[in-house]
Amino acid sequence: MFAGHAALALFAKGKRPRVPLALFLAVAFAPDWIEWIFAAFGHRNREFSHSLVSVGIGATLVALVYGAARRDWNGALALWLTYASHWPADFITARKPTWPGGPTIGLAMYSRPVADALIESALVGVCWFLYRRSLPEASRTRAGSPLIPLGLVILQITFLILISPVQI
Repeated sequence: MFAGHAALALFAKGKRPRVPLALFLAVAFAPDWIEWIFAAFGHRNREFSHSLVSVGIGATLVALVYGAARRDWNGALALWLTYASHWPADFITARKPTWPGGPTIGLAMYSRPVADALIESALVGVCWFLYRRSLPEASRTRAGSPLIPLGLVILQITFLILISPVQI
């Protein structure tokens, strides 16, 4: 779920405007970054990046560091929830590990690209709408442009076309 993770970051930004959007985006994709970094060094083990245990640890570390550095514990909670949202979002689109030695589970919607595109497009639309409503009236035209959700949906459809023969 690529567009969906970005949409969830937008939603979180709408709830906590003082936390930078770039930080919400980085946190929303953190398990993927961890997986890609391990893969670059020849280690392919999704338990390190995508298990419930690793997501819980990563979310907690990010929240504690942000909360301690900024003295913004509401922002820290929003970051924790954004990081933690990665696992249930991926549960919908793929199959992910639960814990070390535990089962790998998920709905694997990537194997049904049309249904996945519809689910993620709906998520993008709802999150963008809620983000846009959080903006001051004067900012809604520029920062709340419909090009944001359109771009995310196009990105997701492109991703689905590129990975459709691949099981994620």
